[in-house]
Amino acid sequence: MKPNHRMTIIGWAGGLIVTLLVLTFLGACNNRFDKDDVDRTAQAKKPPAEVSVENGQTVVSLDLPTQNRLGLEVVTLTQTVTRAQVTSPAVVLSVQDLATFRNSYIAAQAQLQKSRVEAGVARKEYTRLKTLFEENQNISEKALQSAEGVLLANEADVHAGEQQLNLQESVVRQEWGSVASRWAVEGSPELQRIFDQREVLVQMTISPGATFGVPKTISLEIPGGTRTEASFVSSFPRVDPRIQGKTLLYVAPARAGLTPGVNLLAHFSIGNQMQGVVVPTSAVVWSEGKAWVYQQTAPDRFTRRAVATDIPIEKGFFVAKGFSTGIKLVIQGAQALLSEELLLHGQGGGETDVD
Repeated sequence: MKPNHRMTIIGWAGGLIVTLLVLTFLGACNNRFDKDDVDRTAQAKKPPAEVSVENGQTVVSLDLPTQNRLGLEVVTLTQTVTRAQVTSPAVVLSVQDLATFRNSYIAAQAQLQKSRVEAGVARKEYTRLKTLFEENQNISEKALQSAEGVLLANEADVHAGEQQLNLQESVVRQEWGSVASRWAVEGSPELQRIFDQREVLVQMTISPGATFGVPKTISLEIPGGTRTEASFVSSFPRVDPRIQGKTLLYVAPARAGLTPGVNLLAHFSIGNQMQGVVVPTSAVVWSEGKAWVYQQTAPDRFTRRAVATDIPIEKGFFVAKGFSTGIKLVIQGAQALLSEELLLHGQGGGETDVD
């Protein structure tokens, strides 16, 4: 009897242990399943877009469908080399007085040529009559004197015509400089392209204390955001009454927006080369007078950062500090992203640092 009783106790204890192990396993499984359910519930409740402030910077979190809705596109910045940029005021010039000069100059040239021809004829006639008079061939002194008077009058017309042309050349040179005045005097192809409205003349003013040389080419910022290059012509004798400084004359291809009297901004490079990155114009958004970009710091996170715009270049801004190679910036949909951020902020989605 005793051995059987002992075996019964052992069997009962083993069954209890097995039962406890099974319950423990089932409990662990339930805990894991409960945790997974909680995680899935949390993920399901996570909003598609939210805004927060981390380390003083605004961060916008967006799920992929929201990014697609906003049309976001990202570019990775690469290193580039450029030089310091200078911005100077410029204005498109009217060439109406240059055309008027050209017309009057042509007329004066024609009159001078006519006077020279008449003087030549009168000189030949006077010489013929003088020869006849000296040979006593029945030519009166009065006829000789009359021929001499015609010759002197014609020569006076030639002299006056030459002085008139010289005066006109001097005036146009004082108003337009040596090169443009030569174009006007010669009727050059360069001037004809301007009259045909294929090119325009632009006056740029630089600081009187500038120590850099004359830029051979400049980039003109046309109202509306486009740009075009202009080539140096010569120094320009006129002074912009609004700005005191050295003035230069440039020629640029005619484009929409380049009409006489339009004020422009001219950009050009000076100094030594610098290393940095180019932030595309499309990546920059403006809020309360400040420039910002959105940096993608994770697949669903975009941090708004201030960006310097004091060195504008073609298609963007050169930045030497604060932005390094490899940084990803939003270049398409940045304005929509800013609007989304402000909307979230208005709905109580977080604080922003927009002033």
